[in-house]
Amino acid sequence: MNLQSLIVVILRLMALNFFLQVAIQLSPQLLRFTEMSRQAGPAVMGSYLAVPVFMVIGPIVGAILIWVFALSIARFVTRGVSRDLSFGSFSLVDCYSVAFIGIGLFYIAGHFAQVLNCAHYLFKAAASQPGDTWKQGVQWYDVWSVFIPFIVGIVLFVKGRSWSVALARSQGQSEAANQTVERAGAPPLSSDPH
Repeated sequence: MNLQSLIVVILRLMALNFFLQVAIQLSPQLLRFTEMSRQAGPAVMGSYLAVPVFMVIGPIVGAILIWVFALSIARFVTRGVSRDLSFGSFSLVDCYSVAFIGIGLFYIAGHFAQVLNCAHYLFKAAASQPGDTWKQGVQWYDVWSVFIPFIVGIVLFVKGRSWSVALARSQGQSEAANQTVERAGAPPLSSDPH
């Protein structure tokens, strides 16, 4: 494994965490704001809705750009530095697996107690009031802000290894294509002084 691959893993881990934080913290607020706009009418709230939408879409696009350009950024960062890095028998798939499963465990452990508390509250509210009237007293923003990261953590924990294999295969093919172009004598990039 080389230094460039490790930097790609770290950048993609940062992009994933950035994306999850945006989804967890800003999306429920946007949903709450759209609910308010339905009550006030679209003509009144139309211009006010643009700012929250851009506040959510901008960081999501930023996270996607970090993910997509992680290899280019890593290549720029490691330019002129020895790329050899010894982790023993730790492969690229193992690095991605540790990252995905680690983030999954972080979200599971961080929200497990809150999920139990919210689930108990919801069951108690549903059992104490007839029909669907209990739903009116529930703060759904608070409930979803607890359940969404927990569910994301479970998905990352369960699917982490298979996603790691797919990402490592994709990154390996991309790096192999770049090395083939470099060996064939492709002209240097305009930012490369050589």
